[in-house]
Amino acid sequence: MRSSHTNNYSSKYRRRFTTETLFRLISQTNRSEDIRSFSINDNDQQTNGFLVENDLRHLWELLSQMIRKRLLKHEPCLLPELGAFVIIDYPSSSSDNQNSLMKEPFFVLDTTFARRHRLSRIKKPNLSSALSLSLQANGKSSHIEANTTLSSFNMQTLDYVSLQNQSGLTREQLMIAISQLFAIIDNEIHPHGYCDLEFPQLGHFRISFGLATFQFSESFITEFKLTLVKIDSASNDK
Repeated sequence: MRSSHTNNYSSKYRRRFTTETLFRLISQTNRSEDIRSFSINDNDQQTNGFLVENDLRHLWELLSQMIRKRLLKHEPCLLPELGAFVIIDYPSSSSDNQNSLMKEPFFVLDTTFARRHRLSRIKKPNLSSALSLSLQANGKSSHIEANTTLSSFNMQTLDYVSLQNQSGLTREQLMIAISQLFAIIDNEIHPHGYCDLEFPQLGHFRISFGLATFQFSESFITEFKLTLVKIDSASNDK
């Protein structure tokens, strides 16, 4: 039987689910299954496919960098079961360019994930048109049903080949690690708790009182705005 101290400890960290909690839970899961994983000098891993905490942290950083680079190129990125990072348009607040559209990065929580965990989401009135771009590119109808899930879109998912090359992992290790990361997130999210998952150099995925949001870091927003300036300059030069 588990002690009350253990139960209190688990309950505490379920209420406050952070990136540190994520890696701690993965380590606990691997230990409970009596999996002994370790890294050696030549970066070879055990054939069971499970990685040590440092390897998972490095993979999480690479994943965040990949999303960041995609958004800076104004490209969407779909995450397994969780949601998607997209670029949306909104009217300019400038009195000189009232008819022009500005762009901003936005995270869309997957409908199925939100329903499963009873989460609320911030809705954007022009979000559907932004998501429909991937359909229009393939000559398909841009009409989006109300209950359409993100996985229905022809949206670029993770670049597993690039992640494998950068991490030095085998294909099996990479797929198991990605699956573990998002499975733990899915299992540990609680709608009435607090979640704060940091994506390095990008921002924080947060859940507070059942509301799920992604807050981009100021440094990333500044860098993203610079891409808009470059686009405007290129358009003016034409």
